[in-house]
Amino acid sequence: MRRRRFLEMLAAAPMAMALPRTARAAASSRLLVLVYLHGGNDGYNTWVPYADERYYRMRPNIAVARDSVLKVTDRQGFHPSLSALMPPWDRGELALIQGIGLPDITQQHYRDSEMAFTGADDGEYPVEGWASRALDRIAKRPGAIADAVAFDVLDIRESDPTGPFRGGKHRVVQVHYARELIEKRRFSDCVIDANPPARSRLSEGGDTLAPLSLKTSFPGDQFGSAVRAAVELAALDRAVPVIHIALNGHDGDKHHSVDTHWEQLKWQADALSRLANGLAALRNGLLEIGRWDETLVLTYDEFGRSPRENDRQGTHHGWGTTHFALGGRVKGGLLGEAPEMVNVHMVGGPRPVIDTRSLWTTVVERWWDAESSGLFTHRHAKLDLLRARSAT
Repeated sequence: MRRRRFLEMLAAAPMAMALPRTARAAASSRLLVLVYLHGGNDGYNTWVPYADERYYRMRPNIAVARDSVLKVTDRQGFHPSLSALMPPWDRGELALIQGIGLPDITQQHYRDSEMAFTGADDGEYPVEGWASRALDRIAKRPGAIADAVAFDVLDIRESDPTGPFRGGKHRVVQVHYARELIEKRRFSDCVIDANPPARSRLSEGGDTLAPLSLKTSFPGDQFGSAVRAAVELAALDRAVPVIHIALNGHDGDKHHSVDTHWEQLKWQADALSRLANGLAALRNGLLEIGRWDETLVLTYDEFGRSPRENDRQGTHHGWGTTHFALGGRVKGGLLGEAPEMVNVHMVGGPRPVIDTRSLWTTVVERWWDAESSGLFTHRHAKLDLLRARSAT
């Protein structure tokens, strides 16, 4: 449902009561923040194999200079634009999930987004998103403004643009312009899309965010505004189980962010800087409101990029990649194995060593303490990603 029609339906709804500044009571306060790297990020120029000469031979124009890499191991290091992530790395609050991906992707955005959102195997077309099925397994949070709140793009489909929350059973609200919500404070004034359960919930009122003063400094770009909105929502409504944020181009074009088919040097460094600064602000904001230990932050996308640069000084679609996990209970360090620099065609690359669905299984079983049986067609091993909770 598009914004004009949505607002028409809510025009007669009662003015919302402000959410209390104190957090709402909820059966569980564990929050999942999904950060979608829209278009597929280049893992090789993110987690840089600076000691591998093949990296520089296969990327003569776009490789990160060895001297500028933020060296973490004797072989790998961060792109220099990710410097804001070094403090959580040093504190053991950041894990790198290396070689992660889905095994049956086609390297086509539409189909592979479908698979990323639903957790499908090749030849499967589930109606429900993986997160919708996961939300079925945790205690209901009826007091929440929504079951999932998404900032910026969520899904490329017009018919059901709800990404991993497809299925229509859970209340999904999309606010494309987080800055507008920060200024207006009322969801009903800012929603671009909402599915029927979310429309019903918003029509009841109670969707206004109370004023909130934060000391944390947030970046001024669209991603930074989404991070700020996420922190404010996490502070004012502890019952929301999932917040989804997309890293996109400043102009809404994913090719001007991490979908780098051409002129990669022009776009990716800025995108990674915005990602790192936003995630660092997210951490600081969650610490300020006392929710860092009860929040798990995960990046994901539909696929990585090829090891080889192309003839337009960019990278085409690939396979296994590297993603970030952050949180006060995250076991910092390395999981899996970094994808190798293999000399393949300009599309493709080494197979993933960690199935993305192992990460989602970990969310369900280890983060939400729920049962993952039947979540996907096949069982997937959990990752050793989280520290045990204290007995208190």
